[in-house]
Amino acid sequence: MNRTIFLLALVSATPVLAEDDVDELARKVSNPASFMVSVPVHSDFDIGRWGDGKTYSATLDIEPVIPFALTDDWNMISHTDIPIAYSDPVGSAGGRLGIGDISQNLSFTPARHRPLVWAFGPEFSLPTATDDRFGTGKLSIGPSGLLLLQTKSMSVGLSADHLWSVAGSGSRTRVNTTEIQPFLAWHIGQGRTISTNIDFSYDWVAHDYTLPISLSFSKIMKFGEQTVSVSFGAKYWLEGPKDGPQWGLKAGLVFLFPQKSGS
Repeated sequence: MNRTIFLLALVSATPVLAEDDVDELARKVSNPASFMVSVPVHSDFDIGRWGDGKTYSATLDIEPVIPFALTDDWNMISHTDIPIAYSDPVGSAGGRLGIGDISQNLSFTPARHRPLVWAFGPEFSLPTATDDRFGTGKLSIGPSGLLLLQTKSMSVGLSADHLWSVAGSGSRTRVNTTEIQPFLAWHIGQGRTISTNIDFSYDWVAHDYTLPISLSFSKIMKFGEQTVSVSFGAKYWLEGPKDGPQWGLKAGLVFLFPQKSGS
């Protein structure tokens, strides 16, 4: 009788454990400092006004994230962003496809996270763009940081970075930009998350800023043996240059490779 009760309890607990696993993965996806190898692939399709008519641009970002356990107390998170861009402006220039400036972020964070998570480190932007419209033509360096308060149902955070150009083409405008991104993720169970963020960027040279707001939905899923986070959403520019984007759609896949230790 006791064995029967035990087996029934074990079977009934299995779905709960599985749900706990996907919910934990959803929280890790919302935490840029989590100790988990992942490969986000994000696409953005933006509609705006360049020149005399409406046109669009599209970007595909491949962003491998690799954590390293430096000591028992400290981890380092490597985050690389490789953008592939397409722009279809109005006029004689025509559409262009190419690679943008590749950025590299190295964040140092405590290995044992409490509800309050923090990270800091350097960020580099490399002048790898194959077309002037996709990059700055400058090697830029600066600091970056993250503050995140995470509970079972919510992730509330703020990331920020600043870049200064230190080398590059003398004919291109120098880089002096600040980016601040507050974000909120609501984990609603079964690996599902509703998230929103504001991406404030200020150019200290041009004295201009952009302010897009995004809303998206994501879910942890499994394709065969591969665990992924699938997301889709939209964004709208509350403020930006007259010849810039006005609204856009976004979608993404994050390939997840959970680590068994290190945090």
